[in-house]
Amino acid sequence: MAIYLPVEIIFNSTELVPFILVELSILGVTLFFNHKKWFNFSKIYFFFACIISILPMMYIVPVGAGNEFLLFPVALLPALLFHNRWLGVAMFGLVVILFFVVLNTREMVEAIIVATPEQLAFFRNIYLAVAFIITFTIAFYFRTIVNDFEKIVTQKNSLLKASNEEIETQHSEIKASINYAKRIQEAILPSNSLIKKYLPNSFVYYQPKDIVAGDFYWMHVLPEPNGWDINGNVVLFAAADCTGHGVPGAMVSVVCNNSLNQSVKEFGITQPSLVLEKTRELVIDTFSESIEKVQDGMDLALCSLNLKTHELQYSGANNPLWIIRNGATEIEEIKADKHHVGKCDLTPAFTNHHIQLNKGDHIYIFSDGLVDQFGGPKGKKFMSARFKTLLLSIKDKSMEEQQSTIKQSINKWMGSLEQVDDICMIGVKI
Repeated sequence: MAIYLPVEIIFNSTELVPFILVELSILGVTLFFNHKKWFNFSKIYFFFACIISILPMMYIVPVGAGNEFLLFPVALLPALLFHNRWLGVAMFGLVVILFFVVLNTREMVEAIIVATPEQLAFFRNIYLAVAFIITFTIAFYFRTIVNDFEKIVTQKNSLLKASNEEIETQHSEIKASINYAKRIQEAILPSNSLIKKYLPNSFVYYQPKDIVAGDFYWMHVLPEPNGWDINGNVVLFAAADCTGHGVPGAMVSVVCNNSLNQSVKEFGITQPSLVLEKTRELVIDTFSESIEKVQDGMDLALCSLNLKTHELQYSGANNPLWIIRNGATEIEEIKADKHHVGKCDLTPAFTNHHIQLNKGDHIYIFSDGLVDQFGGPKGKKFMSARFKTLLLSIKDKSMEEQQSTIKQSINKWMGSLEQVDDICMIGVKI
């Protein structure tokens, strides 16, 4: 309406009345859409309404009046109205196309208004001023929006920076606590010197998934065999896999490790099956004091080896014992009982196995983290069959070389995949 009124006032042309009525209708409909809060639809409608309002003016006023300047602020509207980049570009392209169409077709239509050169110059100045004012208004409004947005972004960045600093501080404190817990956990594991003193031809392959682990290895030396018919030193050793890994698994491992020590040191039990049963009782008693229902525990293979007679006793909770006899081409597997050390519906007795070993035999106990590791070309589990093949292929190597080969094979199999569980393995050569 602001476009047509000056023309009608100056030229007193009644032909412009319909266009003024159309402008009033457009204004009324725009206000209605805003009242209904149909903002997205209102933006599209307002954009096309501006084009429809300006296009007739291109043909009403003679060439030279400068009304084409009004298309410039209209071309800026998409950047202000539409948040979708591609929609804004499409609308801008539409305005450019209309601009060239108007410039090339307006002379084909006879203008409604007849104006003198002085009047054309007057209108050109008016339209140029209007286009400048509208463009400045759009740019100023857009700049205001950008400034507000930059303030919001700055505030959010400040909050984000403060949050990140707090998170980093908490992360550092948590990591420091976990590293300290790692040192405590390592302190309760048997030292390498102790292991090598009593089991010189042996290795321990221990690879936690996280900083702390749910798996652990355990060892206790009995100077006197306590109930055995033969004299000589006896070594008890175990590879245990507690429920979970990381911090939760490490907490369970402390309980289970302490229960193993109590069973042997305080209660004087040395037979592996009875050690497991007493340990199960202690673990259940420890967790039964909680109001929560806790069924955590551990799977393990526990061995008792007489270093003089080479007699081995073994009892297992889900974790087997593998033996490679001297000169053998197959692995002898002593299966474990299918229940863990912890609370369960049934608490059957554990089986105690007696095995006579000979010089040159190899024995292996391990947690399931090794055979359950995903990897290889198809991302499958390592599996027991592949592990047996690997052990048979390296049985003539020294125990240190065996440990290195197993570790390299697992890491190569794992590749870029994540380690799924803690790994704990003990190998002993008689």
